[in-house]
Amino acid sequence: MKAYMYDNLMNVLEKKKLRNERKILLENIRGKIIELGAGTGVNFEFYTDNEVIAVEPDEVLNAEAQKKIGSKNIKIISAFAEELPFEDNTFDTVLITLALCTIPNPEKALKEAERICKRGGQLLILEHIKNENRFLFSLQNILTPVWKKFAMGCHLNRDTLSFIKNNNFEQVSLKYFWGNNFVSGVFKNIK
Repeated sequence: MKAYMYDNLMNVLEKKKLRNERKILLENIRGKIIELGAGTGVNFEFYTDNEVIAVEPDEVLNAEAQKKIGSKNIKIISAFAEELPFEDNTFDTVLITLALCTIPNPEKALKEAERICKRGGQLLILEHIKNENRFLFSLQNILTPVWKKFAMGCHLNRDTLSFIKNNNFEQVSLKYFWGNNFVSGVFKNIK
């Protein structure tokens, strides 16, 4: 999938379910916010008056996101989630939506999220995940090599929840949807 086509191709999924899940999740944001893997800026409409740093390494996605800033207090920077140019304990909220599947090293990205998030701060996620059903997980494994080429490196079969639990994030809330293929969750940084 070409970056400039992302919004158009995801539009059906966004309208059907994801937009509402984003809206509900982002009701939890507070303080200084960093969004990792901001993509085309689909979350920007839900930000209010908070200061937001949006991190996205892809230049084409950055250009699309720039169009959605409007008058909001959002700054887009080009960086990789695994190597963030911020000091420890800088942010109150770390937001990651549909990005841990494409980040080359999600475990390292989550370590960085833990590092830059204040103690007691929060990690908010909206992600598709490894399905616990053996048949569906096998199907995810079969489809992932092709899907990665089509969908900008997306891994359908990542065990994202295990990556999060292996860091210092304690689950506050977790909601499964679309046949347990997606989750929306709030985690507290307990470092």
